[in-house]
Amino acid sequence: MLSRRPARGPISALWLLSLLGACGAPAPVTLVRGGAIGAGLEGRALGGDQVLVPLSWRPGERVEVGGQALIGPPRPECVPIFQRDLGDVARHVARGGTAPDAALALSPDGALLAVGTFRGEVLLLDAWTGALRASIKLDEALVKELAFSPDGAALYVGEQSPEARLYALDGRSLERRWALPLADRVGRSPAPAGDDLYGVYTLPAVMGLEVLGDGALLVAAAHGWVEGGERRNLSQLLVVSPGGEPIAAWPEHPADVTLWHPAVDEAGGLVAVPVGRSAAGEPPAELPVGGVQLLSLPGLTPQEAVRFAPLRPWFDQAFVWEALDASRAAGVLYAGLGDGRVILHPLGGGEDLVLGLGTPVVQGEVPLAATVGQGRLYREQALSLTSGTSIPFGAAAPSLRPPSLHPAENTLWAHDLAGALRWTWRGPYEVAGLAVAGDTLALGAGPRRTDAREDLFGVLLFDLAGEGTGAERLITSCPTEGPVFFRMRLAEDGRVFAVEHPWVREDGSLGGSYRLTALR
Repeated sequence: MLSRRPARGPISALWLLSLLGACGAPAPVTLVRGGAIGAGLEGRALGGDQVLVPLSWRPGERVEVGGQALIGPPRPECVPIFQRDLGDVARHVARGGTAPDAALALSPDGALLAVGTFRGEVLLLDAWTGALRASIKLDEALVKELAFSPDGAALYVGEQSPEARLYALDGRSLERRWALPLADRVGRSPAPAGDDLYGVYTLPAVMGLEVLGDGALLVAAAHGWVEGGERRNLSQLLVVSPGGEPIAAWPEHPADVTLWHPAVDEAGGLVAVPVGRSAAGEPPAELPVGGVQLLSLPGLTPQEAVRFAPLRPWFDQAFVWEALDASRAAGVLYAGLGDGRVILHPLGGGEDLVLGLGTPVVQGEVPLAATVGQGRLYREQALSLTSGTSIPFGAAAPSLRPPSLHPAENTLWAHDLAGALRWTWRGPYEVAGLAVAGDTLALGAGPRRTDAREDLFGVLLFDLAGEGTGAERLITSCPTEGPVFFRMRLAEDGRVFAVEHPWVREDGSLGGSYRLTALR
């Protein structure tokens, strides 16, 4: 369970330390994964006066840290090591806007953290202490994507803006090296009116950014907008050199579709990109709209178009968002769909394996579904995350509040590639966001639907290499004051980086703030 912790502001912390000092008692020490955190210790400096000491311990075991004898708890603690305010987004949230976007990237050596915000700012922080190293502000933009070069010397930034620029910045100073306006390819839209909550999302954008081993960039440029009363789409997938020159493109000319969040198997020379469409009129027949296009790397030569039939009568088309992965070695394409299906497609042909995790069920004549919005392959397993309950768009009243809960909502699933269920986890939380580093998986935990408690936000950590059920694999919980945006980052040394955002309470007031929280 996530538990509420009192605020640790600088005044209260100093007061507590002075009181402990006056009483002759040592400062408190917390046992975390692979270490201990406290003040006055010898080790890695963290935010404030905290220090991390590497330490191996087990539950129930007696250990000594800084002259204190401690007993290992059943689970390690997870505590904030620093926080950074990201600006005021209260007006956007209070007026009903979606969770403000945020992007995070950790340098290859783990020393620096880049943060991109809804307000168009890019911050470069010391990833241990939170100290600000550099910052810039982009005009008329929000930051969609961030990635460091393999050597950490460059930071690449993808924006959503009238120009949809891809930037290369110096990885230490954030000085601009070059900028590539992708709107030259997928079209421009004017900046939206200030009172338009969702207008920014009609601008062209960098909707996917992967840095390849040779330093080249795989970039998805996408644009969906309204013109003359009709919805239009234009997108293209590019390989861009480290110097900012496009060296390959698919399709050859930007197409009347949306291309988002490609998945890369660089060892297998393969990229998978979901092909969606929201525009009016007939879709391009040559593209697998509602499915996935497989392409070779680095030339983006088409390999296979994988089409998924709509799950009628509830859905008019299939849709893949961020639940996508491909492995040439395992011979499989993994896709999680908006209709609740997971499909394991054999590369090179064969019959698809379909798992109906969140597919519609009927309760009181109302169909209920749970989208598979995020998922990936991990070794020989398929990891899938089903969302909260919704009514399919093809139903008679999709905007109504669901009368009951889908039995598979808000669940983390692990299947082997033959479709057998390895383990699963479901808690009382709304869940969003799935990140993996090494053998650790992070899951964003939001509020519970069953009550209005505010002590259940944060990040849950699971051991993918462990044994047993999902509950037995749960390592620890990392509480935050507010809900976390679904894009999180993990360091293999145990640090967790998440962006919190405000939320609207039942009485209409706002809770929380827009800030980065680093935990360990």
